[in-house]
Amino acid sequence: MIEIGGLPAHVLLVHAVVVLAPIAGLGAIVYAVARRWWGYLAWPLGVLSLGLVPVTLLTAQAGEQLEKVRPASALVHEHAQQGDVLKVVSVIFFILVAAMLIVTYEPFGRRLAFLGGLRGNRTVRGALLIAAALAGAFFIYQSIITGHSGAASVWAR
Repeated sequence: MIEIGGLPAHVLLVHAVVVLAPIAGLGAIVYAVARRWWGYLAWPLGVLSLGLVPVTLLTAQAGEQLEKVRPASALVHEHAQQGDVLKVVSVIFFILVAAMLIVTYEPFGRRLAFLGGLRGNRTVRGALLIAAALAGAFFIYQSIITGHSGAASVWAR
């Protein structure tokens, strides 16, 4: 079992996901609806969405290890299932955010000249903005549901 300072790592890592996932989701939503914020949000949103993938996967792995050494209840199993969904959502969220940033934010798009046709296509740009905003909303929702099921598994008696 992965431990940090004698505590199960899942107990500590989960806080990064619970805090950063909703921030990233909200950032994607704001980016999609407020063009004037693109210059401010592009890099932080890209880095945050990329960083959340390994943090989410590591947190889930630490949780699975913790589940093996502690008695598991139905609530723990529900939390593990929600965590599995959150892992997939974090990867999909990153892919959509990366695609949105490449197509909408000039400094990213300049480096990828082969995407010139996509960058000029308003339909593609609009579809990616909508998809990333929806993914951001679902990322927020799934992180709340997963966190709630985890808290219920610990505190419900």
